[in-house]
Amino acid sequence: MRHGEADYNLLDRVNALPHIKNNLTSTGREQAACARRELAGSGIEVIYCSEFPRAQQTAGILNEALNVPLLTDRRINETGAFAFDGQPARLWHAAQVPDRLTAMVEGCESFVDMKCRLLDFLENLHTVEARHIAVVSHEEPIQVMLGILQNLPDTEAKTRPISHCYPIALAL
Repeated sequence: MRHGEADYNLLDRVNALPHIKNNLTSTGREQAACARRELAGSGIEVIYCSEFPRAQQTAGILNEALNVPLLTDRRINETGAFAFDGQPARLWHAAQVPDRLTAMVEGCESFVDMKCRLLDFLENLHTVEARHIAVVSHEEPIQVMLGILQNLPDTEAKTRPISHCYPIALAL
């Protein structure tokens, strides 16, 4: 699940560094509360979330109903657009032209490197005893993880819109 709406979403700004405070908006908190109600009683045994405050806050709201271990894992962090942190998102997107999948942007994580860390996270889940796992992350990492899990080409996986706090269930 993607985190709830955050301040930088409204500002259309890049937030690529987890120590930057980019909190949930009131709408984001309500989105997380709706997801909490939907997931209550779902059997989730553990929640993994990224290091970013908006993901941590979303996971915390979910966990009010679930009361399960809440684990932070940097491998599911936001896209590494480090050089663009705080800047308009359009600048980050323009820097990746003509192709996000192959672009090498100075001071930023490549798509391939991001996919490798996400693949490592997913492979590690095979060692977890829990069968029902929640993951709270960010739009592009979720697109990529879903692509991996559903065996989709990256170009197709990247076209799937990921809404805030909309649980996506997969049976694996």
